[in-house]
Amino acid sequence: MGYFVVTRTFIEDPSLKDEVIAMSKESAEIFKRQAGLIEMQALLAENETHLSTYLVWENQQSHLACMESKDFNNVTAQWTSFIKEGKIRFELETYQGLE
Repeated sequence: MGYFVVTRTFIEDPSLKDEVIAMSKESAEIFKRQAGLIEMQALLAENETHLSTYLVWENQQSHLACMESKDFNNVTAQWTSFIKEGKIRFELETYQGLE
């Protein structure tokens, strides 16, 4: 059935677009190494105001274990700093498959 996660990262400071994209790419490489990940797509909005990431996990436990992974420690600090400084805004939604 799968467990689906969709994130949106709004780039509030357009001068940081390239840096936010680089952070997203770094995060994507870490996600790809996590147990239980089935599929992942990282997308840049056509107007370049935000990034969306679509992840499919085997189950909710796989997603939660990933969020606790120490593999993200370095990149999480950078994301958190940008959020606290108002440079980006982050949203996360989760979904369960209907099949």
